[in-house]
Amino acid sequence: MSKRVHHMGMTLTKEEFERWHREAPPLTPEKHDVLMKKLGVTKEEDEEWHRTHLTLHEQKMKGLKPVNPFAVGGAFLAWCVKQGWLVQKSRQYLATREGKRELRARFDIKV
Repeated sequence: MSKRVHHMGMTLTKEEFERWHREAPPLTPEKHDVLMKKLGVTKEEDEEWHRTHLTLHEQKMKGLKPVNPFAVGGAFLAWCVKQGWLVQKSRQYLATREGKRELRARFDIKV
């Protein structure tokens, strides 16, 4: 069974969610109002959302793309292992002396 994503009152598979965000055309103000009404989003809720989020169109115009923070974190851990700053033991990561010093100096990460 595919992972389900609950987004703006809709439940989609992860693949549908990603495709919709990738291919969605910009909404006109009229289409936006119709969509919000269908989803049961009040004008106040919509205004609050727009104060704190970029629309898909704004994200595309700025060249922004959502990222998986776990993938970034995993890649950073792997990079730290290659630097010799961390040692992986099973699912645990241990900092070397150099790793403690470098992580703190470069990234303000205190281990």
